[in-house]
Amino acid sequence: MTPEHLLMNQIRAWCGEHDILCFRANVGRVLKADNTWFDTGLPSGFPDLIAFDKNSHTIFIECKVKYNKQSDDQVKFMQEMRSRGFIYILAYNLQDVEKTIQNCLFV
Repeated sequence: MTPEHLLMNQIRAWCGEHDILCFRANVGRVLKADNTWFDTGLPSGFPDLIAFDKNSHTIFIECKVKYNKQSDDQVKFMQEMRSRGFIYILAYNLQDVEKTIQNCLFV
């Protein structure tokens, strides 16, 4: 399991402990047996996790480790969601999520 997957699992567990539904959004392409590509259907740049609290807040969470940066599509997605009033967290560790959610949602 990669460090990014470990971070995603830590965040999902923390969300579960705080009555926040959190789902992993698998984004990408898969090469099929017939040598054609299958796209997952989510838009390019969609974050790793999407979460919902009991008060109907939607939280987008992009997980990165160490010095990894967002792709251009991820930055555009983040800007669009924030411009619409959604919470978007760029998480390099669990504390990034805890702090943001506690400040925004008073968990």
